[in-house]
Amino acid sequence: DTVATARIIASFKDRLILLNVVENKGAAPGTNKTYVNRCRFSWNGDPLDVKAFNEDIAGRGGYLDAPTKEAIVTAQFLYDRLIVFFERSTWELVYTGNQILPFAWQKINTELGAESTFSQVPFDKFVLGVGNVGIHACDGANVARIDNQIPDLVFDIHNVDNGPKRVAGIRDFYTEKAYWSIPSGDRSSTFKFNDKVL
Repeated sequence: DTVATARIIASFKDRLILLNVVENKGAAPGTNKTYVNRCRFSWNGDPLDVKAFNEDIAGRGGYLDAPTKEAIVTAQFLYDRLIVFFERSTWELVYTGNQILPFAWQKINTELGAESTFSQVPFDKFVLGVGNVGIHACDGANVARIDNQIPDLVFDIHNVDNGPKRVAGIRDFYTEKAYWSIPSGDRSSTFKFNDKVL
């Protein structure tokens, strides 16, 4: 079995973490299976080692599926924690320190998630992300909407051609602001590029 690809790859607690993975089960081509809620991790060592992700050897790699059917969309570090945004919820990948099962899932919010992998913007005390019902801030203990002045703006994001997935955010350190490029609903459905800055 091999990993074909992953939506997010990060280094966390001396391990390589793969989130939302596509795995090849067996030697036959075309036997890929997608695990949208899976965290696959390497052993505490060189992730390029041939057996780094081998789940059959105790103390090596393994995987942990979140107890939800939602897909992992994006993730961001907050202090020494890994906040993982799913489609409609927010979780933390908690480090347990156990060499056999080093991580556990902890739910932070059941209703607010993110829709775009690149929409999250990290600040020192919270992480911002664009979800399907608003712009959210996660401080590691709670997730709350921060767009009360413009509550309907997220519903104006162009939805065809994977519009919500193309939202991309960045932080301006000098002015302490976050900017997102978004495809507005003003254009025709054939316009495929982001044309508005929030």
